[in-house]
Amino acid sequence: MAITTAWAGPALLSRLAGTPPPPPNVPSGPGGFQPPPGYQAYSGQPMTPQGNSGMAVASMVLSLVGIVPCFWGLQIPGVLGIIFGFIGLKQTKDNARKGRGMAIAGLVIGIILVVVAIALWVYILTSDNCVRNGSSFTCTSD
Repeated sequence: MAITTAWAGPALLSRLAGTPPPPPNVPSGPGGFQPPPGYQAYSGQPMTPQGNSGMAVASMVLSLVGIVPCFWGLQIPGVLGIIFGFIGLKQTKDNARKGRGMAIAGLVIGIILVVVAIALWVYILTSDNCVRNGSSFTCTSD
């Protein structure tokens, strides 16, 4: 006569195998299984610290992209770097996420780029050496 595990309970299987049944009301791990002797039950995922703030990374990357000469006249990456820098600072304020240094660097670089772009436009628009020719400016030095 064959006994299948579908019909035999743990007590019957342990008697057939020659081992004593487990004591009742023993705390068990996930899924009702007991950990081997000498080990603690696994209680779920370990607490891992959050990674870098995505906004802090975006702030630094966009501010560095603003250094490329094609963006010197219209500093959209610098402005976005400033916005994302403030959001990244807010996300990293209580050390829940890493990346505060990147947010600060992106913010500072973005502010510098925007100030330089504004100074460039003020110079072009107010200088007597720069003349508008249609849709372009031509600056000459005397």
